[in-house]
Amino acid sequence: MNKKVISATVTPLMEDGKLDRNGLKNIFERNMRHGLDGVFLFGSMGEWGSFSSSFKEETVEYASELIGNKMELMVGINATSLPLSLELMKSYEKYDFGAYVYMPPAATSRLNPVRSVLKVLDTADRPVYLYHCPPNNNINFTLDEFELMMKHPNLKGIKNSSSNMWLRRELLLLRAEKGLKTLFFEGQEWAADEALIAGYDGMICGMGALCSKMMKKLAACVDKGDIAGAVAAQNDMIRVFHGVYGIDIKNCWNGQKYALVKLGLISTPFTIAQEMDNLTDDVKKRVENCLAEFKEELD
Repeated sequence: MNKKVISATVTPLMEDGKLDRNGLKNIFERNMRHGLDGVFLFGSMGEWGSFSSSFKEETVEYASELIGNKMELMVGINATSLPLSLELMKSYEKYDFGAYVYMPPAATSRLNPVRSVLKVLDTADRPVYLYHCPPNNNINFTLDEFELMMKHPNLKGIKNSSSNMWLRRELLLLRAEKGLKTLFFEGQEWAADEALIAGYDGMICGMGALCSKMMKKLAACVDKGDIAGAVAAQNDMIRVFHGVYGIDIKNCWNGQKYALVKLGLISTPFTIAQEMDNLTDDVKKRVENCLAEFKEELD
């Protein structure tokens, strides 16, 4: 398969906030059974801003042991400042995994975000993916800035979660015209078919813990030129998105975690990034109905 499928995984937790180690193992084993190419730890779906440095390091160490060389492990080093990101990166150097993922701090910082990215690239002891997500940090790079970053040998790929169709096509043209090697990954699961058909190298999506089989099906359809099949797979994934998260996305973290509990993969739906009282009985029923409807696709 040419198109890569990577899960931006949830971080399963016990009710006391400790890592659900068996749950993480179950998620990774299921992802590998479905043929995923990699896992992104501590992205937005992984609640990166909710945990202490010691919790993160414990999780990185354990994830590295679980995955080994079976698929690519990408570790987020997002933090509220560049020095903290560099500190995290330094603490992870002793663990065996594939790449770092970096998102510059929010635009409230006075630091130049391009210089921050280049500093991370210069410092990193292994490849780096840029996490481009303006809805999160309100940072929009120009094409000239993208070109400057893409020329750096340590930048392996870009996870583009901008929901910007214009930017998607411009980056593809820029790469082709300049002969650059940066890989492009769609970050929005409701637009993966469009991105892969247009020429993106794969997807890195937050529903990967739950929908890894569906994501692989979508990518396989694109690889064999089955555009109608890819669109159908995308529409099914959007329906799961609505069933688990809600159309208003009010159950983003706890909805997916509840689905994973019902599948017997993790112990609790507990999340630090979201109030738990909005996981109502009606929401649970909606999630359960979705799992029943898409039982085969979510095997």
